[in-house]
Amino acid sequence: MPKYQAKESDFELIPEGSIVAAKVLSIEEETLKFGDILKWKFEVTEAGPYLGYKVQGKTSTKFVIHENCKLMQWASALLQRTFEEGDGLDTDDLLGLHCRILIEWDQDKTDEDKYWMRVVDVMPPRGQSMTAESVFG
Repeated sequence: MPKYQAKESDFELIPEGSIVAAKVLSIEEETLKFGDILKWKFEVTEAGPYLGYKVQGKTSTKFVIHENCKLMQWASALLQRTFEEGDGLDTDDLLGLHCRILIEWDQDKTDEDKYWMRVVDVMPPRGQSMTAESVFG
């Protein structure tokens, strides 16, 4: 039978406001009291102390052409393209794609000394720029 010994945790939160390289691990739809959301899970791929960390983000399931539509913004950054009316999106096409993520912290609702990391923005990976051909085909 396996035996374990307790040790001090060396886990550190990624500093708030950091932008780190990551890839999309999963995107799952979840129904809440106020409506449906997409729960995104990213894995940090940037070399350093946070390599392998898993961080979540959330978007609405609404896919509309509007500057405040987080799902549209994140999909555009990941696919490095724009969308026009009538274009479709299969979230399976986003799995495994590399990007950069912006980290913020949320304070725990029951423990004011505890914080949770979350993704608040997704950007294209570093070193890859959009060209007219990649945008317009």
